[in-house]
Amino acid sequence: MSSVGMLLPAVKNRSITLVRPAWLRLPRDPWLVATVVLASLCSIGALLYAYHNHLTLLYNDAYAHLLIARRVFDNATPGLAQLGGVWLPLPHVIMLPFIWNNTLFQTGLAGSFSSMPCYVIAATFVFLSARRMTGNSRASFIGALAFILNPGVLYMQTTPLTEPVLIATMTAACYFFLAWVQDDQPRQLVWAALCTSLASLGRYDGWFLYVVFLGCIVVIDLQKRRARKQVEDHLLLFGSLGGLGIALWLLWCQVIFGNFLYFQSGIYSSQAQQMLVLQSGNLDTYHNLLQSFRHFLFASAETAGPTLLALAIIGLIALLGRKRLGPEAVGALPFVAPFAFYVVALFTGQAVIMVPGALPAHATSLFYNARYGTEIVAPVAFFIATLAGKRIWLHLAFAAVILAQVVLTAHGGIIALQDGQYGASCAADRATVNYLAGHYAGGLILEDTYYKNPQNYALAAHLDLKDIVYQGSGAEWDAALANPSGTVDWIVLHQGDLVSQHLDTSSLSFLAQFTPVAQDSDGVILYHRTAAPLANNPLPASETHQHALCPSSQR
Repeated sequence: MSSVGMLLPAVKNRSITLVRPAWLRLPRDPWLVATVVLASLCSIGALLYAYHNHLTLLYNDAYAHLLIARRVFDNATPGLAQLGGVWLPLPHVIMLPFIWNNTLFQTGLAGSFSSMPCYVIAATFVFLSARRMTGNSRASFIGALAFILNPGVLYMQTTPLTEPVLIATMTAACYFFLAWVQDDQPRQLVWAALCTSLASLGRYDGWFLYVVFLGCIVVIDLQKRRARKQVEDHLLLFGSLGGLGIALWLLWCQVIFGNFLYFQSGIYSSQAQQMLVLQSGNLDTYHNLLQSFRHFLFASAETAGPTLLALAIIGLIALLGRKRLGPEAVGALPFVAPFAFYVVALFTGQAVIMVPGALPAHATSLFYNARYGTEIVAPVAFFIATLAGKRIWLHLAFAAVILAQVVLTAHGGIIALQDGQYGASCAADRATVNYLAGHYAGGLILEDTYYKNPQNYALAAHLDLKDIVYQGSGAEWDAALANPSGTVDWIVLHQGDLVSQHLDTSSLSFLAQFTPVAQDSDGVILYHRTAAPLANNPLPASETHQHALCPSSQR
């Protein structure tokens, strides 16, 4: 018998065990399964309620995000450049698999289907983070309930807004960072960096989170008495991968708009918008640290519930004391980054938040950007879980408190929803929109879609976006401004926008060609080319109910 033949039986009888990667294994923790299942059911239930009650598209920004995603292919000049240079691209990229469908686009479900998985992912990582810190799955599930059942979060995940994307990527980044602190595995730091990079492409809050992580890495490495070379390696690894999204966005702005900082200094930037608020005297948080802290504290308390916010603060203090401000305590601090970010943003004039109880006496609106408070709910849930301990009676007590707070919040008013119904963010029912929806018979529409908040003309009238001539239309935009009667059949004009700056709408030659057919109280005028045909279309039911509560509704 050959030596090869003698070896064959040994090889044949050897048992080979294949070990699947952790992310491919089915979860063995029933509390984790319960978290995912409950979050999924709540997500679907909230969507059915919001869709039935026409709540998914209350916000002006909700329309705007849908339009940005749709313009990538439905446009006179389609392409990725339509993603723009102010709002970060990830939420719009996530919508692309759905936005092509007219029904999903018109109803806003394209944005809902993008936000809902983010909510479930965030709930899962809240549980996993809490389980890592506490070692107790039941306590982690109880804490996760504060996020899963939060009425504001449930509403937001039915909308096309960007907060669900940020919450999911931020919570995932915090989980992997905590895992790295505990396990010292480089792959965990890589995952934390990749999630941070995604967060930085979702909202600018992710940029602040990136800086927080860098600072925590230095502190943790020093606490663990690591050599300088190891600290530098960790900073280089996380800094390069975690900052990739920021670097790509800066490069994008330079290539597309010729300015690395276009998102910050452009005429449509958040800073430019906030300066308008400052000039009106409604930015009382500007350079006022106490007011900045107070405003976001009120937004957080109204969103998470004052009782749960108080429990979370106690949990944070208890955790810091229990971990003796060691590496694990520092590793948990990035969960608090959203609160610190908004205090800084309010102080520097980069953000505006208005909620009842924290308003200046001269405020013109009860709500504005109140939805930002939803970003604090995941951290609240995490720190509640760390406070819940291991005793079942305490878990039952915490569950009862969470359920009671959810009922009180829903009954007393969900500010993320109220902001869209009553506040300055509300997409008001407009006479100009209704007229266009009822009489559009074809033709191009000239509109400065970047002035203030873009209106829902395309959605209300069921138009293709290629029929909207705007700044991103290239040569067609220039031609329409130079000779509107030879290019467009409709003109949407807002006093102060680029269209009004280029057209003399009071001239006899213009009025001989275009007729004003509808006007809103805030100065928006709809013009129709006199020689173009008009239709008699029924107004969609959503347009008659969805915006009825807006204070500026032109009904």
